[in-house]
Amino acid sequence: MNNMTFMELMGKGGWVMWIMFFASILIFTFLLERIWAFSKIGGGNSALIERVKQHVRQGQIKEAIGLCAQNNKNFIFHVLEVGLHAAAFPREEMESIFAMYRMKMQALLNKRLAIFGTFAFIGPLLGLFGTVMGVIRAFSDLALSGSGGPTIVAAGIAESLIATAAGIFVAVSASLMYNFFTSLMRARMQQYDLLTQEIAILVYTGNSKGR
Repeated sequence: MNNMTFMELMGKGGWVMWIMFFASILIFTFLLERIWAFSKIGGGNSALIERVKQHVRQGQIKEAIGLCAQNNKNFIFHVLEVGLHAAAFPREEMESIFAMYRMKMQALLNKRLAIFGTFAFIGPLLGLFGTVMGVIRAFSDLALSGSGGPTIVAAGIAESLIATAAGIFVAVSASLMYNFFTSLMRARMQQYDLLTQEIAILVYTGNSKGR
């Protein structure tokens, strides 16, 4: 078993294993894509954010905007730049901007997470389907042979067990990724809400600017 090659394993597991293999590739691909997306969306250099807030505390809105503009490839700093441009207007304008970008941020972070949830659900079902196919093969081989014995049904049993294990692996992997990114999204959204609320408070009550 330890010397079994990948192709031998796929062959023993039946054609359902190729579906599992394709699912695993998709999961890994979207894992890398989500890691890249989360690194660009919702996170921000804490030291730079503190500098922005310090400028706002001192009423230096233009300086804060300039600092954000230098780092606006990051989603958070882009939002702060756009929001601070509305500092001369009523507070509702800035809050509307932050609310609009919040929806955009949530949509971007939530993008493709349903794929992980889908594979977490259908993984065991695919494994069960492979199990059923393996059992059918085992009984078919037994019927064709006309005699009993473990060697007659071994191939079908192996197919069913390998498919079951593959289905569990796909489901567990997808479930872990779904829960991880969902939890991370919630944390990022909470950080966004706290930051934007703090900026709005600093702009309209933390310096000499009027409301």
